[in-house]
Amino acid sequence: MSASPLDPNDPLIGTVLAGKYVVERRIGEGGMGLVYEGLHRDIDRKVAIKVLRNDLSRRPEVVARFRREAKSASRIGHENIVDIYDFGETTRGASYFVMEFLEGEDLANVLGRQLTVASDRAASIVLQCCRALSATHAKGIVHRDIKPENIFLTKRDGVDDFVKIVDFGIAKMSDIETDGAPGRKLTKTGMIFGTPEYMSPEQAAGKELDHRVDVYALGIILYECVAGRVPFEGDTFMGVLTQHLFAELPPVRDLNPNAEVSHELELVIRKALAKDPNDRYQNTEELAEAVRCALEGRLSRATAMTPPAVLAPVSLDYLDPVPRRKTPRWLWASAALCVVAALAWASFAANGGSGADSGPARAVADDRAAAPVVTLEPEPAEVLNDTATPQEPDPVEPDRVFVHVATDPSGAAVVRSDGSFACKKTPCSLEAVPGETLVLRAKLGKRKGRLAITPTTDQTVLIELKAPKKTAVRPRAEPPPKRKRSSTTRSSDLKVPEWAQ
Repeated sequence: MSASPLDPNDPLIGTVLAGKYVVERRIGEGGMGLVYEGLHRDIDRKVAIKVLRNDLSRRPEVVARFRREAKSASRIGHENIVDIYDFGETTRGASYFVMEFLEGEDLANVLGRQLTVASDRAASIVLQCCRALSATHAKGIVHRDIKPENIFLTKRDGVDDFVKIVDFGIAKMSDIETDGAPGRKLTKTGMIFGTPEYMSPEQAAGKELDHRVDVYALGIILYECVAGRVPFEGDTFMGVLTQHLFAELPPVRDLNPNAEVSHELELVIRKALAKDPNDRYQNTEELAEAVRCALEGRLSRATAMTPPAVLAPVSLDYLDPVPRRKTPRWLWASAALCVVAALAWASFAANGGSGADSGPARAVADDRAAAPVVTLEPEPAEVLNDTATPQEPDPVEPDRVFVHVATDPSGAAVVRSDGSFACKKTPCSLEAVPGETLVLRAKLGKRKGRLAITPTTDQTVLIELKAPKKTAVRPRAEPPPKRKRSSTTRSSDLKVPEWAQ
């Protein structure tokens, strides 16, 4: 939460809640409520008091959810999770809860000031988060909004960077739409809930969630600490979500060439950020073990068992046209000398190749043969002149562009119009000729999809797979029922003779 100056007109300041908590000053605010510093006057202990905004406190379902989640967080009882002491309502009917008072700063402030965090320090912070979230998941609670703003760093027993995870309960209220405090990443709520920069693909798609969304968020935080920025950024909420769903994870050094991250730790990050939850670490215990092993320069069993396609870094070189390769100067000089030698030999063969020539005539011929060397020598000398201004190559239009293909659902095989395989499993990337129409057909089981594009630059496309329509089966026409003959009367007995009519 952002710091807020003391507001002397705040009606809560100076009041006593539940007969024991004196509200002294406001210390922060966010999209959901306000935070105050308070004092438990019976035991003279500092506390923090979080108060829901009045409009949210008037919604019974929100208050019930708030109370339930506050109770859940207090039951976890882990040293790396903020302790919640009490819950109640102000005289104006606003819901609040009382929690431990923390002195320090959150990880977001550290990153805002330093840009990056050393790998060993980032690993220590994430390991503490893993221990806290393991206890949380064991209680059936998923945080769903792990981000640097919710990782508070304090000092305890002489240990710096002691982690306290905050904002349990608030993160679970997915039916509220609010704005965040200025200058902070907004917590968007609704059908899709979370902070977009740290949301897993399944969160972005609005699917059923489990504890592996917290594993993904910790992977993003590790990435941000060593790279200095999150891997996916955008101008809009949906723009960021689309990248989480379809964009390949850029290698850390593509975003920050000076990043100090070991190969083992980057593999841990890549596995934690796998698009498919089944390809990630299946719990925070696995992630913690992988981080510890990476610090020792080795791979954990879970990391080593990961499919290579998940861990393989994707180069971003194709985003810029490949420049024309410059020919080395020594190659130009060698070519020029070869030309000189060839001309000299040709002149010698024309003027002195006959065996009859000898004496002065042969000497004249030798002089004539050597003449071209004198006239052609300045050309390679100019090529080798280091003081000459290098000629910049003409800009080259790319002869290939890359098309990243994703399907919904993923895992489909894609073929070109000529029947050749473009890729065997999406998401994938393929080459195309700029300006030529590319027809792609995707198939996954009985689901099929088709897309025609004319790419001119690198781009990402999505093919929606649809199930075949079921044809209605026409019921069989039943034959008319046969008339039954009477067992006692013959049909001939019912006929009337013509003469009697």
